[in-house]
Amino acid sequence: MAQHLPIRMCVACRRRRPKGELLRILIMPEGFRLDPTGKLPGRGAYVCPDNPECWTEKKLRRFAGGRAKALSEALIALLGGTDGQNTHLPAG
Repeated sequence: MAQHLPIRMCVACRRRRPKGELLRILIMPEGFRLDPTGKLPGRGAYVCPDNPECWTEKKLRRFAGGRAKALSEALIALLGGTDGQNTHLPAG
């Protein structure tokens, strides 16, 4: 019997993908936290790590509200610099 893969939706582009292909984001009272391992407790949201259009402030505003700009800047720094070409996730 084949194992079921959990499917999640990117908060920016609304594309449905397997959970392992997306980057998890947690919004906390003190700010936000990126969770590439998916192991942190709490309810989070997911974003496509390979689509720079999903990291824009405008796309993240639905999820992060007034903190969308800071979240966008963190995603760009983590995933691809300013050009969005390098999409490597950090190890661990």
